Order: sequence, then C-alpha cells, then structure tokens
Amino acid sequence: MSDAQALLAGLAAGCALLALFAAWRQARRGRRRDLDAVGWIDWTTVQMAALIALAVLAGLAFKA
Repeated sequence: MSDAQALLAGLAAGCALLALFAAWRQARRGRRRDLDAVGWIDWTTVQMAALIALAVLAGLAFKA
C-alpha cells in the first residue's frame, strides 16, 4: 500500500468515526426531554455527508 493509499484509508476511517458520532448524537437528540431545546447541527446531514465521503475515499484508497 502506497503512502497516498494509506492517507486515503486513514481519511476514510476518520469519516467512519464521524458518521458513528453523528448517529450517536442524532439518537440522543431524538430522546431529548425538552422538545423546544433543538440544536443547531443537523446530525443526519452530517452523517450522510460522512458516509458519502467514506465511500468515495475508500473507493479511491482500495482501487485496484
């Protein structure tokens, strides 16, 4: 594996962690007690963007 592929794989792993974090935050947001206390980050959008970036980076990193 070249250095560029290792960098892309590391970025893909970071995107996977970000997607997991966003899913956890969205689950917490859905269980909040005070329904009027909404946040300013749409965690679903963050999760989808991270998953798309993960797919692209993983595809580039492990391209034959």
